[in-house]
Amino acid sequence: MLVTITDVENGFQKGMVLKSVDSGLYWEVQERILFSEKEIKFEGETETRIHTNIRNIDKVQNEFDKNIFEYKIKPIGHNEKPEVNDFLVFTVTVAVRIPLEIIDIYEDYLLLKINEDDTGILHKKYINNKIAKIGDYVCHCEHRFHDLVDKNGNFIYR
Repeated sequence: MLVTITDVENGFQKGMVLKSVDSGLYWEVQERILFSEKEIKFEGETETRIHTNIRNIDKVQNEFDKNIFEYKIKPIGHNEKPEVNDFLVFTVTVAVRIPLEIIDIYEDYLLLKINEDDTGILHKKYINNKIAKIGDYVCHCEHRFHDLVDKNGNFIYR
């Protein structure tokens, strides 16, 4: 799905996760859509493709000057588009050494309960043990990976 995002300061790299402040839904950035070879690519943007369009180059430059860009995004755990005027923020689940409960499992991500009012998301590639289940907990360890643990922080071996 394609979305127009305003107030983009430094671009979004492929794989970054955006979260709606209003709905709590998540989307993974796939790529930025460029309409002209004259558009500036942000440092760190990993995949950009040229999309043929008959848009006015002055309009494209005006949008660039106002930090308005189009991105291809992929919903995580749902099929919804962000609402018009939805406030999307870059999100990362903080790597803490406390157990976080897995409350849902999506194709590539685990949905984690951060506290009573908030959730976090973790890509499955960061889990040492790939057979996580809803109700398990994950805890950060020092090698960038997270381990499956029980709610007391004891390692789970499956």
